[in-house]
Amino acid sequence: MHQDNRNYRHVSTADLKSFIEDMQAVASVTGLTIDQVLKAREICESERKNTLYVTNGDIHDEQMAGIGELLEKISYAIQAIADSNQSES
Repeated sequence: MHQDNRNYRHVSTADLKSFIEDMQAVASVTGLTIDQVLKAREICESERKNTLYVTNGDIHDEQMAGIGELLEKISYAIQAIADSNQSES
């Protein structure tokens, strides 16, 4: 699987301009101040992060369970081979 590199540290001028325009549009439509819109966005971002942490935890739990099942199958296969070798002796 190929995934393009992400640039987590850089915000372009175009990104910033777009963000400001979006916040101004929301303020205009809702009648809120820019500060209130930014605070609302901050709250939404916190909720998004919380959801990502929970989802990631769920995915991690499922992956660990899957690995555990694989290890169990490998263990049984190794034991079966060992038992087979002992019965042949």
